[in-house]
Amino acid sequence: MNPLQVPELLNSICHQLDRSSLLAATQVSRDWHRICIPILWESCPFSAELYGAFHADFDNHAKLIRHLDAENRVIGSEMRFIAQQCTNLTSLTIQHCQVTPFSLDTLFDGIQRVHSLTFDLCRGVNSSSIASRLTRLPMLTRLNIVVHTQERGNGDWRENDMALILTGCSLKYLKIVGPDLSHIHLLGVKRYAYPLPLVHLHLVSTFISETALNNLLGKSPHLLTLILLHNANKNSTVQVIADNCPNLRMLELKNSKSIATAAFDSVFKRCSRLTSLNISYTLIYDAAISALTQNCPCLQVLDLSGCSRITHVAFLELMTTLACLQQLCLGGCTRLKIEAFSGTTPWSSRQTLEVLDISSVGICAESDSLDALVNHLGSLRRLRHLYLDEAVSQHPVMGSFIASTPKTDVSIIQPAARPS
Repeated sequence: MNPLQVPELLNSICHQLDRSSLLAATQVSRDWHRICIPILWESCPFSAELYGAFHADFDNHAKLIRHLDAENRVIGSEMRFIAQQCTNLTSLTIQHCQVTPFSLDTLFDGIQRVHSLTFDLCRGVNSSSIASRLTRLPMLTRLNIVVHTQERGNGDWRENDMALILTGCSLKYLKIVGPDLSHIHLLGVKRYAYPLPLVHLHLVSTFISETALNNLLGKSPHLLTLILLHNANKNSTVQVIADNCPNLRMLELKNSKSIATAAFDSVFKRCSRLTSLNISYTLIYDAAISALTQNCPCLQVLDLSGCSRITHVAFLELMTTLACLQQLCLGGCTRLKIEAFSGTTPWSSRQTLEVLDISSVGICAESDSLDALVNHLGSLRRLRHLYLDEAVSQHPVMGSFIASTPKTDVSIIQPAARPS
């Protein structure tokens, strides 16, 4: 029996193909065509140009589309096609479009089954234009908005509208990038009688006020992921997190250079269930790393890239205490000298660590002995990705290690290429 004549097996194989291969596979036979066409149309790109050129194909297969990625000029007939013919749509992304109130009404009245909605740099998308319309989508759980530069002002994002977005929808995932929310206090969220269902929250370049953040986090008892980037985070911001988010699993405060060690201590002690932490390019000291290792034993992913104040003391405590680490990034930690890697105590994460970045640290390949470092690396049973400086990788001892571990992907990082 030809295994490719078994529908279940053929379906599984076809789900692994890219679009061009799927298109070619539809020409093999009627059976292949029958199986490949629904997979081909399940996720598809969309634009006014594509719809104009292939509108008959889009119309014939509209009910098969579940994930649509629309970009550029999508108005009029294109918006009506999405709203009226894509009746099984569950995920919609609209990029680089200019929308009007009428086109938004047309859209929101037709996409009742959508679970995930993304507006990426679209003119006309702000809290005033979408807040009340979002409440028409009963199944919406995921909202992602990257705000257009001309929609980022105070007048575009209003107090009552933001409260309505948060309380009028059953959002579990919310990502907002770019608007100025410094004037927002979310008093409507504070007065809301029920807890919010939020599980994942990403606020990037919003400059959200501490009052608003406190009101939002205080109503989000199920929150597991919190990412605050480019928001001028301060010590008081971290205290708000510590006071409201005891169940956090993932926290990202990258580049928050106004946060002191004591503030980090507070959040580590309160958020003891953390499994992923990114505090890269902060001014954290060894003392806070000690608090981290003592209070967050389940940590699996830790990014300390560019934390130039931590020393071998912090590193040794990390490696001898955290037994669940799977990914550790220390690139750019220039005070980590060879002493950090020369201890004889076995690394606790030797059974779990898969990714290790020790590029641009204080190792001097010309004069330092790398024997102890190589011994530690050799003890890592699951190491798959190792990031090193070119000089370190060319050291004879390290070169022998790299040659003897073909399953480990070694990437050479130039200091000039490292982000700051």
